[in-house]
Amino acid sequence: MKKERIRLFLPFIFLLIFVNGLSITFKSALQSHNIDNAVVIVANFLLFIISVFSIKMQLRSMDNTNPHLMVRVVMSSVVIKLFVLGAAAFIYLYIAGETKSVNALFISMALYLIYTWIEVRISLRLNPSKNGGN
Repeated sequence: MKKERIRLFLPFIFLLIFVNGLSITFKSALQSHNIDNAVVIVANFLLFIISVFSIKMQLRSMDNTNPHLMVRVVMSSVVIKLFVLGAAAFIYLYIAGETKSVNALFISMALYLIYTWIEVRISLRLNPSKNGGN
């Protein structure tokens, strides 16, 4: 059972390595398109950490007998991810000033959607019954 739970985190690990690898490899190409690769890397790490934390919370909520807990955990993880990344974006925009990279923020938003999609797919895999166990 423990190996199955470790496998749940593999898509997040692969995405983290893939995006950071692309960002480091194509640094000069990204800079020519006004994309700050440091912003993309930091956003990717933030999303990875929050997503892993969210899946761990979901795994813990599965052991509870309250059927609504899983829904609350999934909803709260999406809200936490949105607020943390929104705060990080505002802090970045405030600190960067005129040198801000809006394109990097758009890439970060796309990464947010990808991480959320993977998280939902994993959540659906955790509870394979169509009717929620009823």
